Amino acid sequence: MKKSSTVTTVLFLVLALGAFIEARKLPFGRVSAPQPGFFPLILSALLAITSVLVLVEVLKGRDEGVAVREQVSWKRIGLALGALFAFALLFEALGYLVTTFLFVMFLMRAVDRERWGLAIAVAFSASFFSYVLFGLLLKTPLPTSFLGF
Repeated sequence: MKKSSTVTTVLFLVLALGAFIEARKLPFGRVSAPQPGFFPLILSALLAITSVLVLVEVLKGRDEGVAVREQVSWKRIGLALGALFAFALLFEALGYLVTTFLFVMFLMRAVDRERWGLAIAVAFSASFFSYVLFGLLLKTPLPTSFLGF
């Protein structure tokens, strides 16, 4: 497990450094007035720092928290990828709230096999609070359903 954790961590570090180099080509701006390079630069730096910290833990032999403990289920991966494609296809037609609710509900029930009550509560909370954050507070234009919400 140590070898695969090391390779994965190094790949994330290389990805972060590549993103950092490319983000440096964009104007950065200020915190009060960010430019296009602001968030990619910050996020790539955070990914690089996280990768270095995880790499140190893996090399010290303490990768228990990093290693995946359950068997990979290709069926669950396929269901999640299918759900992502369905989300992309239905996003404009059904609108943000409905599509996000159905997407999270499907992931909770079919992929993660959670109880109905928990799946409904998490799906409702995720769609509602993300809509409040992006649609209302940040004023991001989100598609509405044919029902108007």
